[in-house]
Amino acid sequence: MKNSTDLEKALERFIPANSIELACELLRKYPHHLVITPPRSTKHGHFKPAPKGQRHEITVNGNLNPYAFLITMVHEVAHLVAHLEYGHRIQPHGQEWKDSFKLVMRPFFNKGIFPDDIEVPLKRYMMDPGATTHSDFHLFKALTKYDRMGPYTRILDDLPIGTIFIYGRDKKVFKKGEQLRKRYQCTELATKYVYLFDPLAKVFVKD
Repeated sequence: MKNSTDLEKALERFIPANSIELACELLRKYPHHLVITPPRSTKHGHFKPAPKGQRHEITVNGNLNPYAFLITMVHEVAHLVAHLEYGHRIQPHGQEWKDSFKLVMRPFFNKGIFPDDIEVPLKRYMMDPGATTHSDFHLFKALTKYDRMGPYTRILDDLPIGTIFIYGRDKKVFKKGEQLRKRYQCTELATKYVYLFDPLAKVFVKD
């Protein structure tokens, strides 16, 4: 960054406005290259350690909603902090990373940065954070509600049993069935085949 305001300007469209000062303070405390990437289906963010003398790299998907982006970015900074503190031989999401994540996330609580429906499950998740926010159903569902969704896009878990919905690029039509353990049994109307759906799948429902 060329000057002290470049980082703030770069982040203002990606994270909550009232988190920018804290976020930039954190990023400057642990120098690295921050790269905002196009969407990746397999990951939301990534930490890439660099050879000695070079800057480490953190990447975050640019399509995340502001709260998910902030949490992902801090998650990856925690990898950097753990790497600097404990070296490269630690488990990626082991206790060293968990402790580092708790350390760098703590200042963002109780500041009005997160709405209550995110902050409450986020605090609970941070007691023993998993490798992804997807591992905590309540937190991931709360975050999903703030995604950019079209007027007819819904979260499957929020729909009544029996709802007809459209899913996938080929726009297949399904009927929502009962939940089996963690997933919903949904019947494709054209073939009568039953598929198991993630409760947090985004589906299209024409009102």
